[in-house]
Amino acid sequence: MANAVDIQRRAHPERKIILAERDAFPTDLYVIQGLIGLLDRGYTLRLIDRPEDLNAAVTGQTAVVVLSHVNYRTGYLYDMRAVDELVHARGALAVWDLCHSIGAVPIDLKGADADFAIGCTYKYLNGGPGAPAMLWAHPRHRADFRQPLSGWWGHARPFDMAVDYVPDPGIRSFLCGTQPIVSMSLVACGVDIFLQTGMEKIRRKSLALTDLFIELVEQECAGQGLALETPLDHAHRGSHVSFRHPQGYAVVQALIARGVIGDYREPEVMRFGITPLYLRFVDVWEAVQHLKAVLARREWERDEFRERGLVT
Repeated sequence: MANAVDIQRRAHPERKIILAERDAFPTDLYVIQGLIGLLDRGYTLRLIDRPEDLNAAVTGQTAVVVLSHVNYRTGYLYDMRAVDELVHARGALAVWDLCHSIGAVPIDLKGADADFAIGCTYKYLNGGPGAPAMLWAHPRHRADFRQPLSGWWGHARPFDMAVDYVPDPGIRSFLCGTQPIVSMSLVACGVDIFLQTGMEKIRRKSLALTDLFIELVEQECAGQGLALETPLDHAHRGSHVSFRHPQGYAVVQALIARGVIGDYREPEVMRFGITPLYLRFVDVWEAVQHLKAVLARREWERDEFRERGLVT
């Protein structure tokens, strides 16, 4: 983010708008707000409410567009190539958040002509809690980008123990300190499994599983106050499915007590991650049967499920 703004500041100082989604994962918005405050150069954050608002929102004043490839709440999937073409045609740069798409849908950053991307490895890549994050920068930007946090491992020759910082000429300059070796080893195992399987196969199973989940919920839980938030269109669906329910938080807690692990996101959204690498079709069927029982028996009314915890 900082590099995208810095590149645009030097090339197009008149561009002062950073564009993002109102429904972005909050951390993305907090980082943008923090950067604007730190720079204090007149940048403003402009938010769009719907994906279809993007075209009109990208103008000659836009410096950078920050988008989630897959929306964390709804599962909406952007057409990355089409967005990058639009953004570049208007003279802006694109930064992609891949946290809810990497390992779930095929991604071709170079083919889509993306500028920058960040992501996590603890979700679909099976790195587990505390797993390392990742970043990507298009080669055309690598001569221009600068790491705002200069650290030992970003040095061109870290074991020279030099007094003066000389950045590595490549993406390695974005390393700061010693890497978490145990966590990286776990991520390597997860990535190896993906390499053996192939993303196209994973994507086909993901769509089949999410189709089944949606169909079964609408069939088995009809009349229970559920509203689908996730797109039906395969071209715009990631690998999680979200339904709204007025008592969504308590319903999710009741499901967790039954061994069905979903999560809750404000407002009223129950989110179910479909991990095609190891999830079976029978698992989807059984999860829906538990959801049906929780709703039909009104288990969500129990006090222990309605009491809010810090983590949802």
